Amino acid sequence: RTRESAAVTATPRHSRAVVVAAAALVVVVAFVHVVRLPEPLGVDQGLFADFARWVPRGWLPYRDIFDGKPPLFLYWWAASALVPGGVVHAAWWWEGIWLAATLGVTCALGSKLWGPWVGLAAAALVFAGMWSPAWGDHGQPFWARAQAEEVLALPMLASAWMAWRALDRPRMSFWAGVFVGVCGLVKIPSMAIALSWSVAWIACTPARDAARRTGMMAAGALVPWGLAFAWFAAHGATSSFVEGVFVYPRYSAAFIAPPWGGVFEQYGTKMLTEAPLLVLAAAVGVVRLARKGAREVHWVGAWIVATMGAVVMQRQLVGTHYMLTVPALAMAGAYGIVDTARAVGDRASRLVPIAGLTGLALFALNEVAHWWRAYAPDLACLTGRLSRDEYLRAIQAGTFSMANEEDAAAWVREHSAPADGILVWGLSPGIYALADRHPVTRFPRHKILLTDAPLSRMWPGLDGRRAELIQGLESDPPIFILVGQSDQNELEPLDSQASLMRFRDLRALLQLGYATDGQIGRFLVARRTAAP
Repeated sequence: RTRESAAVTATPRHSRAVVVAAAALVVVVAFVHVVRLPEPLGVDQGLFADFARWVPRGWLPYRDIFDGKPPLFLYWWAASALVPGGVVHAAWWWEGIWLAATLGVTCALGSKLWGPWVGLAAAALVFAGMWSPAWGDHGQPFWARAQAEEVLALPMLASAWMAWRALDRPRMSFWAGVFVGVCGLVKIPSMAIALSWSVAWIACTPARDAARRTGMMAAGALVPWGLAFAWFAAHGATSSFVEGVFVYPRYSAAFIAPPWGGVFEQYGTKMLTEAPLLVLAAAVGVVRLARKGAREVHWVGAWIVATMGAVVMQRQLVGTHYMLTVPALAMAGAYGIVDTARAVGDRASRLVPIAGLTGLALFALNEVAHWWRAYAPDLACLTGRLSRDEYLRAIQAGTFSMANEEDAAAWVREHSAPADGILVWGLSPGIYALADRHPVTRFPRHKILLTDAPLSRMWPGLDGRRAELIQGLESDPPIFILVGQSDQNELEPLDSQASLMRFRDLRALLQLGYATDGQIGRFLVARRTAAP
């Protein structure tokens, strides 16, 4: 009778503690989101913002504006146009709404599996993993924002939930497959999770039942892809779709990919040095699930292995690629942290759990310090202690920076009309979106595919791509051509000025119809002088 009374009185306290913890997490997420609002578009996001500008106006991905990402991701960016405000403001708020939904699903799944504390811990780890400054290229966290790996976390979690439910309800395997297909339409390597669900079903159900579930999952995965092909076929752009999603990435991966030995070493080093909290917490969770003989260990363990394998198989190991493993690691890590905390109550063996929690707490404190160093300039800009120009130059050193991009976009917007087109012959696709002046090329970022750089020569059709550009410039002559200087990179050995001089037809067009109109940062500005 006393124990029952104690349980009854403990329940409200437990519920209040969960509510307080949930509220604290909401406050932290909202605070960090607001702090990060001043951040500029990275190079990738500058290109994606072009899709947000012009796809809602009728442009078709791949045919009218090019990238190598699958279509659902590009349309996700286009959906940010539904949010009022400037293109950057809309993108970051749309990202915040999507992240909030992702955290909500994470919390619901963790709570369904192992209780509300695990759900909250999983949501916190997903948030820490997705917005970790570790994934930004060149030490610039904003380059990792609203990337495909962050977007696909939501459908990946939905697929994981359906796969887990399929252990008892086989028909759910079809919906697990549908979400696998959705993940693939955001980032193709993420479809590796289908293998993890099959492994879990094989481990937990008879072979025939597992095969039936796998077949239903495969059928479900075909549905989103079938719809995508039908969409582009209806617009007469199937070849453009295949070229952008399947052909170009193959050449790009073949050109960039380093040796396998270095890939494995780099991946292991990066995960252990940049995400030790996630990795070690997940390891603890998998071990504790295995010791208890829980069937979820097959589900989450295979999920971790599949997503890690998907990252390694890409070989390029861009910072954002590592984010693909975050949902699986967060789910296992949340269970590990909460179950270890519960084990502290056992007086006979509490030293090991206490030591484990202490180690994880130290890693968490290090992560907080990392976040503070990365996002302190954001807070200073938000509160007015740094001007916009000072802020941009503080978060990205060098004269060729986002400050150049924003200055150039503001100048173009001021000196042109909304109907004017421009050509940015350099690695700054965000100028188009920020200035709201349409690109006169379908390659707003992939200018490299129009030069004689090694990657461009690898992909057949350079002469055709160049002829297409010149034809477009003649039919829709840009009012300004902005040429980058000293912007060579690992993909393009020559700077933009030099590559333009080697492009005979473009050089002739520039010499005959344009005059130099000054310089903005490292952009040389040429204004149209000849009549259209």
